[in-house]
Amino acid sequence: MSAPWRRRLRASGLDAPRKAWRIYRDYVQRWYFPLHGLTVSQRVRCAPLLLLVEVLVYQVDAVSEGAKDVDLDVVRNDDYAKLHRYKAAFEALLRRAHAYNDAVARQLQMGEQYVRLENKVTATRTAAREDVLRLAELRPSDVRLLHAMIFALLRQPADEELLDLAWPVEVLADIGNDLRHYHDDVASGRYNTYAAFVALYGADAPARMRAEIQRYEEAFRSRLHRVPMPRRAAVEQLCLRRYARDVASLPEIVRS
Repeated sequence: MSAPWRRRLRASGLDAPRKAWRIYRDYVQRWYFPLHGLTVSQRVRCAPLLLLVEVLVYQVDAVSEGAKDVDLDVVRNDDYAKLHRYKAAFEALLRRAHAYNDAVARQLQMGEQYVRLENKVTATRTAAREDVLRLAELRPSDVRLLHAMIFALLRQPADEELLDLAWPVEVLADIGNDLRHYHDDVASGRYNTYAAFVALYGADAPARMRAEIQRYEEAFRSRLHRVPMPRRAAVEQLCLRRYARDVASLPEIVRS
């Protein structure tokens, strides 16, 4: 993957539901649901809409991928208008399904910011360190949207501390995904966080990447201390499973 709001492979036809299922399985089934301690009935209540939304997110990807050589904030063409329509359609769908709250609204905004920033970076082929890290932080907006929807679907107030705890883990998982797909992404010309670091720092890229990974891990650890002791070990293991293996080593740099 990743997502639109995260990096994904280009999807079309039946490929989109398959990839959406993979995201749903890895993030919702294996992480968010256990993190919340949801019952089977609660999971069944949430599942259909969460999976549907993850499939629909690919439509935003298609616009962004198709316009990757055009800066949509400069050339305000049909694709620019489509982004506004998709966001409005998402919001309308979530409101009708009673899956909308302030946390969901934030992620819709973050998702739009991600698509626009990714479009700007790929169209201009320039990215400063701040742009690269901002993209890494914004890209998990699609899975954060799913997480926020869980609270709305269960008619519960959003647990901001839990959302805050998950934030650096989601960034690390996304970076880890790019590390796993680095060589394939370089070969196919897709945007990749580690490739962007290599373009910025050359031979220093591994050390720079490792420093950023450590910074996000420290953010996770600082938040983990707020979790009550009886739950802390279980929460830690759930979070580590989401990212630790993928960031344990860095791929060999592709020499241009």
